[in-house]
Amino acid sequence: MPGELKKLKIKAIENGQVTQNPDLMYDALVNPESYTMRHLVVYNPTPPAAGSTGKNQQYAYTAPPDLQFDFLFDSSGVIPQPLGGLAGALSGIPAVGAIAGAIAGATGAVKKYDILADINKFKKVVYVYNGTGHSPRRVQLLWGTLFFEGVLTSLSFNFKLFKPDGTPIRVVATAAFSGTIEDDLKVAMQKSNSPDLTHIRVVKQGDTLPLMTYRIYGSADYYLEVARFNNLTDFRNIRPGDTIKFPPLDKSNQ
Repeated sequence: MPGELKKLKIKAIENGQVTQNPDLMYDALVNPESYTMRHLVVYNPTPPAAGSTGKNQQYAYTAPPDLQFDFLFDSSGVIPQPLGGLAGALSGIPAVGAIAGAIAGATGAVKKYDILADINKFKKVVYVYNGTGHSPRRVQLLWGTLFFEGVLTSLSFNFKLFKPDGTPIRVVATAAFSGTIEDDLKVAMQKSNSPDLTHIRVVKQGDTLPLMTYRIYGSADYYLEVARFNNLTDFRNIRPGDTIKFPPLDKSNQ
């Protein structure tokens, strides 16, 4: 619904599919105030010609984008904690959300927030070694217009506030992710001399049109053009099994 608060969500990818396992999904306690997206173009300098100064920059490759977030974990009581059980489910319905909160408070249905358990769940999704894939999991980060798929490259925790016994009650995690592109698409995108092709993709569980557009073009900005090309009246309602065509970009408008 318009104006509805959406939390930043992280979903792990297992065997090429976005997980539906709640243990491998993470909802941020608080949405970040900002995030940083970095794009890097790499050049190989060539020696200057005799009698000239400086170096010529020869294009090498365009690196996948990097994304950096700060995640807040806080059990001080300043931030309202998530509801558990039925109250948590009902809280997503505006008409009964306030009633659900009142019922949870009266019945003790509010699950006490465990900051260390929340940190461990976050680490399980983005950091912990996955024995099946022999590496940390690839993840999707979804929030508003952000659709990012990649792997964790660095993670640090800043412990900022403590109980008298030393138990942390406020922690800020800084996580950096490197974007990934499917190998066949990466090769196609890097063949700068080959003609643009129309790509056809089948929607998988967890796919969104902006995310699929990002995988094809390296940017989600063209998802409305893709929707028009496929005569989609509502791009949010694509379903697993649907076939989407991604046309060649019109570079004259870039």
